Amino acid sequence: MPWWWGAGTLRAVPRHIWTPRHVSPAHAADYERLRASLGKEGQPLTVIVTASGSVDLGLPVFQSGHAQALIITTSAGMERLGGRAMPPSVEVRAVGKTGRLSAQDVLEAISRFREPEVALVEGGPQLIGDFFAENLLDELFLTLSPQVAGRERGTYRPGLVEGKVFAPDRPLWGELAGVKRAADHLFLRYAFGDGETSG
Repeated sequence: MPWWWGAGTLRAVPRHIWTPRHVSPAHAADYERLRASLGKEGQPLTVIVTASGSVDLGLPVFQSGHAQALIITTSAGMERLGGRAMPPSVEVRAVGKTGRLSAQDVLEAISRFREPEVALVEGGPQLIGDFFAENLLDELFLTLSPQVAGRERGTYRPGLVEGKVFAPDRPLWGELAGVKRAADHLFLRYAFGDGETSG
């Protein structure tokens, strides 16, 4: 199963490594036993999407070697990365020449590298917006937290989706597929797999 993020998400949490051992060391052995019981070997592939190729290859996600990383970029991004020493666990694939990468571009690039059974997208609001717009997001896992953050006038804070508008002309409706609770947090699972646009 690949996990992937946009480069903006990577820059927001530069010291992070997307492996169970890093996220929750106390549960790492349990997770490894679960994967083994499901017939899965090794760690999930970590995918970073960056049209410009502007990523710091010195970050732990690339240098730790704890999981294989795939950078998906454009030909221009590939040129930017081409002259730099690449860690052994990192591969780079180019899709298109310049500009934004579509969700379909990303999926096809991953499939050429490793055929995924499941792909987990944890990108930012623009990448998520692309997946919604192309009807390529099967499920949405949404956490409802009781914290009120607020917003000052003139302060930009992106929402769940940026760069795409669906309502009122083409609203996207999900079907509630599951609810779980942990203390005061709700974990909501919505199905979008059929591409329906009305509730």
